[in-house]
Amino acid sequence: MRFNHVPRLLRLAAPMILSSSAITVMQIIDAIVLSRHSGEAVAAIGPSGMAVILFQGFLFGTAGYAGTFVAHNHGRGDSDGVRSSAWLGIYTSLAAGLLALALCWPVAQLFHLAGHEPEVARNESTYFLICMAGAFFPVIGSALGGWLSGIGRPAVVTAVTFVSITANALLAWGLVLGEWGMPRMGIAGAALATVLAQAVGAVLYALFFARAGGFSDAKARRLEWEELRRFLALAMPLGLRISGELTAWTLFLVFIGRLGTVELAASSIAFRINGTAFFPALGLGQAAGVLVGHARGAGDDDAVHAIAWQSLLVCEVWMLAMAVVFATASAPLIAVFAGDGPESARIIETGSVIMKFVAFYCLFDAANVMLGCVLASAGDTHWVARTFLVCSCTFLALLWLIVGTAPGLVAEWTLATVFVLATAIIWSLRFRTGAWRKIEVLRGADGVD
Repeated sequence: MRFNHVPRLLRLAAPMILSSSAITVMQIIDAIVLSRHSGEAVAAIGPSGMAVILFQGFLFGTAGYAGTFVAHNHGRGDSDGVRSSAWLGIYTSLAAGLLALALCWPVAQLFHLAGHEPEVARNESTYFLICMAGAFFPVIGSALGGWLSGIGRPAVVTAVTFVSITANALLAWGLVLGEWGMPRMGIAGAALATVLAQAVGAVLYALFFARAGGFSDAKARRLEWEELRRFLALAMPLGLRISGELTAWTLFLVFIGRLGTVELAASSIAFRINGTAFFPALGLGQAAGVLVGHARGAGDDDAVHAIAWQSLLVCEVWMLAMAVVFATASAPLIAVFAGDGPESARIIETGSVIMKFVAFYCLFDAANVMLGCVLASAGDTHWVARTFLVCSCTFLALLWLIVGTAPGLVAEWTLATVFVLATAIIWSLRFRTGAWRKIEVLRGADGVD
């Protein structure tokens, strides 16, 4: 095999890895700072953080699909189409921000029904409420970040993401612990720091878009309802797939939380650590998606097959390396987030067991991430969303059965690992059929399978 697409993949991937890792990096920072505040806050940030990404996943997954349209238009040399596609993401972001405001308070109350300890539930509700109220900022950032990546300027995305992460770290330290004359707000301060950092990123993206003439282009700003409908027909299934996956994992954490605070804290920490492997892999997948968009926009579908398998090989090497780290250094990794409270030793012991499962399923998650991104960029979002819905429902039904009959940490994490393996096999088989070749992203979306 000629690895002719790997150099372009890696040039695109480095900035996109940082961008895709941003929210997890922010939550890791929050978790580290909160470990110096209270154990209940550390336990709470796992389910509430997953829930934030769950709801925002649909919103920024939908708005961010504008980047796929941008990449296809860029591939065929249509500069007018590039700007119009960016505006599709902007309009979608505005609607998403209003929807998030409407849902943030009622959904936040559901944490009180999860069966967690009262203080944990209050912290979960607070973190979710504040992050969702500011959801417009990461969503518009996703849309405009997609525009920059689609036109081959991911280095700007890197710069903006770095500024946002730095702002979050400084604000979290001050607002959670009351340093530098700031109020001591605990988990509310962590959430506020995240929202403010995302707002900084959104403003910077908007300034770059304005400098490129995006806001002054009256033709691009014109809202074409038929084009928006076609965009949403492909984008919303992707958003639903993202939120569906996160729903499954959030409910998984909720069920784990019924085993006890130690199990919930250890699982939450494991998910945070897993993010150091997953989100760089997602950045690789997004970079592969840009290459796929350029190739399909230029009419070169034959290149997509090589892009996908070469990208998967690179991703698998990364995941294998991380799996080795997770398996051999699980206790020290968990200890970073466990704090020094009375239950720290139990959290480290439990987390060390969980990290063995995480290390094993990382080997299969590469195919989940990479081929999922390739299929989405190729336009095969409807089939992926429908299939993942079936897989997730099956996973949750089996999880419910285990919880009702023989609940246990090992049994529940074993099922989660099998779920990851099964979906990896399904995406691989779907890509090999070549059904995505029949889907047109920029024209004829009415015929999407």
